[in-house]
Amino acid sequence: MKILIVILFSTVVFASCKEAEKNEKTESDKIEESVIEVNTLDEINQEILNSPESPNGYYKRAFYYKNKYDFANAITDINRALKLTPDVPALTYLKADILFNQAGANQNPALYEQAEIYLLETLAMDSTYVEAQVLEARINMGKPNFEMAMTNLNSALRSDKYHAPAYFWKGMIFEIQGDMDKAKSSYQTAIEIDANYYDALHHLANAYAKDLDERAGTYYNAALDIQPESFEVLRNKGIYLKDIGNYDEAIQCFKQIIANDNSCEECYFNIGNVYIAAYRDDMSELSKDTTTAIALENFSKAIEINDQYIDALYNSGLIYEHRGNKKKAIEYYQKALVIEPMHEPTLDALRNF
Repeated sequence: MKILIVILFSTVVFASCKEAEKNEKTESDKIEESVIEVNTLDEINQEILNSPESPNGYYKRAFYYKNKYDFANAITDINRALKLTPDVPALTYLKADILFNQAGANQNPALYEQAEIYLLETLAMDSTYVEAQVLEARINMGKPNFEMAMTNLNSALRSDKYHAPAYFWKGMIFEIQGDMDKAKSSYQTAIEIDANYYDALHHLANAYAKDLDERAGTYYNAALDIQPESFEVLRNKGIYLKDIGNYDEAIQCFKQIIANDNSCEECYFNIGNVYIAAYRDDMSELSKDTTTAIALENFSKAIEINDQYIDALYNSGLIYEHRGNKKKAIEYYQKALVIEPMHEPTLDALRNF
């Protein structure tokens, strides 16, 4: 996928703060309207060498490093750009965005507070800066202050009623609050604005999957058209297919993940669950034995990869109990309790002995 970023300025240095204020609206328009393709880091470095007094190259390289999760270099470059032109909303916003992403990657809540400082600075310079309003909403969601987050998003939509991410994050708030009808509507609006909005497609698919609605498959497939190897979508699609009884297709989803990562313990666990779901009392004895044996084999693979996988241990115990092998069942239940002594399903199972 080609990386797109926004052109910030011409190479002309602003003559004064007064001139910057006069041109601020024009530069904001350029930020939203002028997009270029960034091909390589070498090209960005060359641009910086050619125009070391322009903030453009430093901005582009900061953006590049942010997308590579190299936050230290991203901060260094955005600070260089800000030193050259400190009063431009696009630059303070990018610094906030870098800090926000770094906070999530490093699990450092203090960085969210720093990000918010730069967001508020951005909005003080341009109260209609849509991306800043949306990012402020995401910070408020984390506090959690959903009322303020919704205010941020509604403000963003007053500035740009076709801003798909604002609808997406409204959908997330509605989903967290349990209003799935409004969540679906918001995700759908985001997709109508941007048909390739991967996250909205995925979340809308998950919302329909909860109701076992066949539209879930349509939206999972649309998300996979954009990111064919997505672990999350393949995993969730597989679980949905299991729940509606499409067992062979469900297994193929998990096997597709395993083809790229054979250490995916969750995938083996989920395949085992598919075989449990496929088990029927009216099967022949051979089919019953085969089905439970394959389920056990996959749970064992999950446990080999992660010997702390309590659900795989518990499910193995259930199968052995169902087969009448109480000794083996107790062995697996006890292993589960070593990991989590108060694991209620396992305790319930042992009470039956």
